[in-house]
This record gives sequence, structure tokens and C-alpha cells, in this order.
Amino acid sequence: MFGLIRPYMNDLSEEEKARYKAVYCGLCRTLNDKYGLAGRMGLNFDMTFLILLLNSLYEPEEKRREAVCPPHPVKKHGESYSEFTDYAADMTVALTYYKALDDWEDERSRTGKLYADLLKRHYAKVKEQWPAQCAAIEESLDALHDVEKDKAAAPERAADLSGRMLGKIFAVKQDFFQSQMAYLGYALGKFIYMMDAAVDYQDDQKKGCYNPLEGMALTPEDALDILRQPMGQAAEAFEALPLVQDAHLMRNILYSGVWQTYNYEMKKKQNERKEGERDGH
Repeated sequence: MFGLIRPYMNDLSEEEKARYKAVYCGLCRTLNDKYGLAGRMGLNFDMTFLILLLNSLYEPEEKRREAVCPPHPVKKHGESYSEFTDYAADMTVALTYYKALDDWEDERSRTGKLYADLLKRHYAKVKEQWPAQCAAIEESLDALHDVEKDKAAAPERAADLSGRMLGKIFAVKQDFFQSQMAYLGYALGKFIYMMDAAVDYQDDQKKGCYNPLEGMALTPEDALDILRQPMGQAAEAFEALPLVQDAHLMRNILYSGVWQTYNYEMKKKQNERKEGERDGH
């Protein structure tokens, strides 16, 4: 579910690459400082995009520095921080905690259980500070778990629940932009869920796990229109916001970066089919 909302680095300037990495590294550092290694293990691209978006919309004070860290102990690199870096770190812990629980409940993953146990006390602190967001995560994922157990459930319902959850996380402030941010998060949440379904389709079939594409009688190759719809909605909501800072970088993510995993998987399957045809001859 994590890591799909990322940039397409080949189309970024060196300055934009450095900017993205600074925000990403700032989130990594904040996760480590607030929650230790267990928190840093949840680092992902999706919440980095949220920081860029919130920074651009609300223009908070940003602090920058050059530093080394355990993953990069030799060469200093840029790190960027704002109030939304802390918020994204908190939401990362909340989402990662429930992802680990889901891995345990669905697949009896011992790694998932261990990770959830490590994050449990950290999640309690996040829930105390952000009760509305955590309530939305809990309610959506509990309902999503029920949907995924019911083979007769409408597959669109699962994507809707994922969207509602991310919509609540995106709408951090109760202000003029709240509904627009909630809609942007909602559309991205639906896209992430369906993209994850397309990418994991074969693995889900092997494991006997729920996949909404099966209920829609679609294969990953046929799912392009299903994926384009929520991304179109997300793009429309994004373009309606008064964003200047990092606008090109965020457009790169929304219009190119989000498709990288899908394109890679489709290309790999195409190559596998070609190899199979050659072997058959």
C-alpha cells in the first residue's frame, strides 16, 4: 500500500531531486528522533508527497540543514523540516502500525506481529495527539477488513474506504481548503488501493487473498481505466489548489511517478509472455 506516490527522477532537475531528497530525509530523521528505528522503518514516499503538498499550500517556516545519518554516515546531505514533517511522521506510524496488524491478521505474518508490537506504544501517543485521524484509520481499516473477508462485497467499497481514510489524513486543518484536501486524499487513497491490487494480483491469487479486481472480472492489464479515474480526480483537485512552491515536482509525481510501478509490472509480464512464446517454439 505504501510507496506508490513517488517522483519520476529522470524528469526532475538536479535542484528538484535535491529538494525531494531533503524533504524525504527530513521525514526519515524525524521518524527516528520521535520513534526510533521502529518508526524509521515505516518511511515511505507517500507521506513525503503529503509534506510537499502541505508546505506548498500553507507555507510554514521550513528549517534546513546539512547532516550525516546512519544510512549515509560519510557524506552530508540536505534535510528539510516543517510542522508538517512532524505530522507526516505521526501519520506514518499510525498507518504502518495498522499495516503490520493487517499482515498478522491476514497472513499470520510473525514479522507483522512483531512490528505491530514495537509500534503499539508509539501509536498510542499518536492517537492521543490526532484522535480524529486515528479514528478514521481504525474505522476504515476495520470496515475494509470486513469487506475483504466477504467475497460477495462490492469491490468498489474497499477502494472507497481506503479513500476516506487518506482523505481524513490529508485534511489536517479545518479551514477553507479542508474539503478540497479531503477530496484529493480520497482520490489518491482509491488510486493507491486499486494500484496495489493490480500490482499484487498474481501474489494475491497464489495466497488466496482478497483482490478487488477479481470481483470486477478484470486483470491488471485491463485495469487501466479503473486506475485513471481516481488519478484524474486527484489531478483535478490538485490543480484547483493555489500551489506555487514545488508545483512542478508534485506534478511530476502525480502525472508520471505514480505510474512507474504499474508500467514496470506490465512490461515485465509482457517480456515474460514473449519469452514463453519463444520457448514454446
